[in-house]
Amino acid sequence: MSAPIQSGLGDEGVPAWGRRLTVSCPACGLATHRHRTLDFDGVNIYRPQAGRDPASAGDSQEPEMERAWVALMPGDYPARLFADDEVYHLAGGIAWPGPHHRDYGNAKVAHDACCPGRHPNRPMTSRGAAELWHAMRMRLTRARGGRG
Repeated sequence: MSAPIQSGLGDEGVPAWGRRLTVSCPACGLATHRHRTLDFDGVNIYRPQAGRDPASAGDSQEPEMERAWVALMPGDYPARLFADDEVYHLAGGIAWPGPHHRDYGNAKVAHDACCPGRHPNRPMTSRGAAELWHAMRMRLTRARGGRG
């Protein structure tokens, strides 16, 4: 089973309820944890298709509220090392943007922020993303027997 492209909308290719939510990233092959998310648009509703200016929809109609899936790195990471849009917290089975005040500085991290398959060069968005990218790249190199 292949993992869905994170930026796409809809449920095509996403594990259904009752199936494994830990799936391989199609770009690098490493394990990711898939969670539903309702990205906050900065105004009043949660919608994954919110753009840079969340107050104005792309056309004259308000888009339907639609849930998206986000690939998270397994484990918890120091939120202070990552950019604001790279960290999430889990509440009620949903991945919410930003760290949670009760997680004591730890957060979940979006896989796309540090995926070596999506970033040919070290990402410069945050120190944490750069360090995770390097660690995952080393892991992939060792798994391939030094090739790559």
